[in-house]
Amino acid sequence: MYNNGGRIERYLLTIMNDLQKKQLEILKEIIRVCEKHNLKYYLLGGSVLGAVRHEGFIPWDDDIDICMPRPDFDKLMALKDEFKAPYFLQNTKTDPGFTYAMAKLRDSSTTYVETVFSRTKMNHGIFVDIFPLDGMSRRKNAKKAIGPKPYLLWFMWWFTYMGHFFRKPNWKKPHWTLLGYLASIIFLPFNIFNWTAKLIKAWTKSINYDKATLIGPYLTMYFNRDSFPKSWFGDGVEGTFEGMKVILPTEYDKYLTQIYGDYMKLPPLDKQKGHHWHKGCSTTIGYKDFPQQ
Repeated sequence: MYNNGGRIERYLLTIMNDLQKKQLEILKEIIRVCEKHNLKYYLLGGSVLGAVRHEGFIPWDDDIDICMPRPDFDKLMALKDEFKAPYFLQNTKTDPGFTYAMAKLRDSSTTYVETVFSRTKMNHGIFVDIFPLDGMSRRKNAKKAIGPKPYLLWFMWWFTYMGHFFRKPNWKKPHWTLLGYLASIIFLPFNIFNWTAKLIKAWTKSINYDKATLIGPYLTMYFNRDSFPKSWFGDGVEGTFEGMKVILPTEYDKYLTQIYGDYMKLPPLDKQKGHHWHKGCSTTIGYKDFPQQ
């Protein structure tokens, strides 16, 4: 039961499906390592909404997102060997086929082949997304990030996966395979060794986190709306997610209102669906043994 502006509503707890159970296990492993090394993290986006409105997963959600202040995120990236098997910390350094300037912790004993990476040679285990929180403004009393930077970074992000050769040929559709490799050649100067991802990382870090007045995750779907006063995250507050204790942004009500508006109101039935698309998923078969699509 939650009190939202004087109105009290009750929501049933989520009955987790097998995918969500695996994602919860991955989240527990991330929290274990963060707590061991005193690293700060927060649930992000729909995962915050799920914790507040459902005390767990939004019933139709298909992922978990967390974020970390840039200094803590960079420290976590150096701790890849801290994660117990079958977990794998995926970033542009640990997996050459992965070109996004964020990270995922994957369970290598499972399979979740995201559509956008369906022909890419990389780890395809079920995952939890880990986003860095970066400085978005130094302006005193800034209310939101201004300018095209978040939009340009998004555009660059979606081009990172086009220009590399870590792509499996699909001989059932040879014309698309040839076009894909042609695109790789065209974009090769911008993407070899993940240069574009490195450029994105450098640009997102251009405003020092400690000196920033606004912070946010650049690589999300909300653009300038995903910029917040640093105090909204703060030290975080404890919340409940499927029976486990998690950390939410300190001002989670302000945070959720900025993103979702009246966030305690359920969306229409036709909007109650996940936002990830996949070409194959298994909680029991590792991605290396999963039948090829």
